[in-house]
Amino acid sequence: MKTINFSGPFGDEMTHFVKLKQISGSDYFTQAKLLLRFSLYLASLQLKDKILTMPIFEDYFDTIGHLCGRGFSNHYSVLRQFSAWLNQRVPQSYILEKRRAVDRSHSRSAYIFSIDEIKAILQNSINFSPKEQIIPELYCTLFSLLYSSGIRIGEALALNHADYVPEDRLIHIRKGKFRKERYLIVSNSAANQMNKYISHYRSMLPLEEESPFFVNIHRKRLTYNSAYRALRKVLKKIGINKDNSGPRLHDFRHTFAVHRLLQWYKSEKDINLKLPYLSTYMGHVDITSTQVYLQVANELLEAGSERFHKFFLNHIK
Repeated sequence: MKTINFSGPFGDEMTHFVKLKQISGSDYFTQAKLLLRFSLYLASLQLKDKILTMPIFEDYFDTIGHLCGRGFSNHYSVLRQFSAWLNQRVPQSYILEKRRAVDRSHSRSAYIFSIDEIKAILQNSINFSPKEQIIPELYCTLFSLLYSSGIRIGEALALNHADYVPEDRLIHIRKGKFRKERYLIVSNSAANQMNKYISHYRSMLPLEEESPFFVNIHRKRLTYNSAYRALRKVLKKIGINKDNSGPRLHDFRHTFAVHRLLQWYKSEKDINLKLPYLSTYMGHVDITSTQVYLQVANELLEAGSERFHKFFLNHIK
């Protein structure tokens, strides 16, 4: 039987799981390739704990939301089987629900933050206690970077200090999705916040090139779960996440894409010419992947309608 070499935090578990399936008489190679895609995604998150949570699954499903119904269902079925098997070994690990494989209602629509909400998030992310962030303005810097650059949360958490060049406002993404690397130029506001954070960092901890850029209270690399808890706390404080089912870290990426497109609409740019630039900046292989993030927001509909109206009037004169 064909074999696949799994890597990442759950590589050994996935190898064992696939072998059990093959021992039972199934080739399981096609399914294993779907599991490999998930393992590469997990590797990009830099998880500290070997526990799969519901947000991790949901964020991953967002990345494959463009697949056809059958393709998506195949992914879901394989991951549900693996999640159930893993739960027997790690009881804290989340098991995907069977009912959610029937349709795609499980996938929450992306939450597109308004500009005022982004401002409120950043303002309320500054004053976390020393018990929650050892370096001042850690979460403010992280959320600012996620929104202003559209960087994936796994890419942000994987950054080392050597990956950021302050004088050029340049970030080197070494461990992007599917091992794809790229360079990003960040906005002036994001760079100023990052430089301020680095100044705090230097005053409290030794700073070396390979030091994690974002660290937790134990002076180790910040984890997804810690960042997600911080976001939920801020959202609840400003009244967005009262029922604990509100926006996720991944929604900063959706918001970045929608706001960027909206700015192009308002400045009457040629969207078809601009989309490849956005696709490259966000680290996508092609425009199809980028289109997943371009959710239909009211502002986008209004901007598109206004442009069409102007076009129509100009051609009937």
